[in-house]
Amino acid sequence: MPSFSIIAVTAGASVLALAVATRTRRVQALDDALERGAGLARQRAPVLRAASIGTLLGEPYMHPTIGAACAAIVIAATRGPVVPVLCALAAASLGAILAHHAVKLVYRRPRPAGALARGKTEPAFPSGHTTDATAVLVTGAYLLARQGLATPSVVAATAVVLAFVTGASRVLLGWHWGTDVLGGWIAGVGVAACASGLYESLARTS
Repeated sequence: MPSFSIIAVTAGASVLALAVATRTRRVQALDDALERGAGLARQRAPVLRAASIGTLLGEPYMHPTIGAACAAIVIAATRGPVVPVLCALAAASLGAILAHHAVKLVYRRPRPAGALARGKTEPAFPSGHTTDATAVLVTGAYLLARQGLATPSVVAATAVVLAFVTGASRVLLGWHWGTDVLGGWIAGVGVAACASGLYESLARTS
């Protein structure tokens, strides 16, 4: 069984290190180059439409819905204790929101110029959509695999692909820098580790 505490602490430290790195010219230059490429890509209507769909996974109404769907599947299929499953997925969703807002409260990184021009002034790092979606997707994948309801490699690959799509869409739409999304992926995994550890703790006492 993975050491959830080690994963969570490592993720937290990595997010902080990445936040510091984004203040350097070299990393910002990489972000600028990626933003220029994304700017060219979003001039293509199919790319813009695809990105607009991909970003929905991180919307405030969507990641709780994904969590609820995973909970319903696990509970219905296993008929086991309900509380650990519900608490784990609720912790993933709410924990992700708290995590990215906590970082933004301290590190107020400006958005790309295009996002600022559209009135998006909330701090950029880390990407909230990416953090939220990643946390719920990874936690849901863990629970499905843990209960033997899906092959670990399949649910892991599905979670990775969907989390990647969510993050990539934020860059393609011009809302975030690339490192904002990277920070969101890392933060989401850290939150998922905490949520999965909570599940294990509650399951042992249920």
